[in-house]
Amino acid sequence: MKKISLLTIIFILFALSNNSIAKKPPKKFLDEDFIFKPEQNIKYPYKTGLWGQLETHNRIHQNPWALRYSNEITNTNEYSLRFEKRLGDCGSDDCDRKEKKFIGRSELMFFNPREDQNIKGQLGEYWYSWSFFIDPSSQMPSKKSFIHMGQFKMSLEHEKLTRNLLTSEKIDEFNVICPEMNLYFSLREDGIYVERSGVLKCGGHDNKIIINKKDVIGKWHNVLLNVNWTDQEDGKIKLWLNEKLIYQKLGKSISKIVRNKKNKKMGTEFRFGIYSQGENGDQVFYYDNMKAFGSCESFKTFDCENLLKQKLISNNDNTQIVGQFENNDDPEKRKRIVNTLIKKISKKIITKTNANLSDVFQWVEAEVEKLDWDTQLNKGSDRNKIRDKIINKGIKKFN
Repeated sequence: MKKISLLTIIFILFALSNNSIAKKPPKKFLDEDFIFKPEQNIKYPYKTGLWGQLETHNRIHQNPWALRYSNEITNTNEYSLRFEKRLGDCGSDDCDRKEKKFIGRSELMFFNPREDQNIKGQLGEYWYSWSFFIDPSSQMPSKKSFIHMGQFKMSLEHEKLTRNLLTSEKIDEFNVICPEMNLYFSLREDGIYVERSGVLKCGGHDNKIIINKKDVIGKWHNVLLNVNWTDQEDGKIKLWLNEKLIYQKLGKSISKIVRNKKNKKMGTEFRFGIYSQGENGDQVFYYDNMKAFGSCESFKTFDCENLLKQKLISNNDNTQIVGQFENNDDPEKRKRIVNTLIKKISKKIITKTNANLSDVFQWVEAEVEKLDWDTQLNKGSDRNKIRDKIINKGIKKFN
């Protein structure tokens, strides 16, 4: 009789213990024609740690391909989560939005993560891990469009109580003016970016490309993220991709922590999948191994000591970014150009109106922050066109 090695026995026991933790998804969820309803618990068969239960976004598009369990393309588990959005797919409310053509999504949200009587969402320090795979059949976004792949975001209830700290403009039902997205991952024409919006100011800021276009599609990418969610200066964001530290941001990670009507402090909530704005064609994304813990060691799969030793070169704004993904432009020169543009536009608007200097400056700054450097601000001729456009818009607004 052939002997079985001790290593083989250990592996078998580990596999059995792993399978005992997981439950097979409900049979109806495995049916390719099943349609997940808005705000439906998907009964994720694996433990997610401090992240809690998963449910569909209330505006998930209502087609059977929007979301399904897949055992064809997986990374860690027997089943991955397969998201698909085709051009024109949209759910309740998204179909009627006017700020950009073709807004739609297939997204999941973690519902009531870590029960706490005094907190809604997540505050304090967390470690997160997940994996994603973009199917080769997917089309990259068009030039001025984007696809959000994961968003740590504050609720609209929180935004209504805090936007007056960043803007004098009134927010609408979707808060297009100044959403607070504490950290988000965005697929764009040239690759995948990590960005923030509405934490320190309205509009995107601290945006860095973390995966170049040539490396995006057809590969599993593994994310490890350590964040201290706070409105104090001891906040931090550290991001490892495939176990290499590629991004770090120090300082507050939430604009301001406030309480809701039930007297609970409001923290960030995570949603992921496909959220698309623009004529982006069709996309198929897979996600696997969704976990959140209070420490790196709790994952039991990472060499935490080695990960924590990794260092990056710091910029003046406390943002750190690693080698091949760093933007080649001189950040200080870029900053000077943008500041000069804001001052010139503000001065011109003030001479043509009776508006308050502070209001005008804040509005112009928000408008400029919405712009893309490479396509709208990199060349002097581009800046001149943008300058005149914002001046005319500002004169109409403040007259």
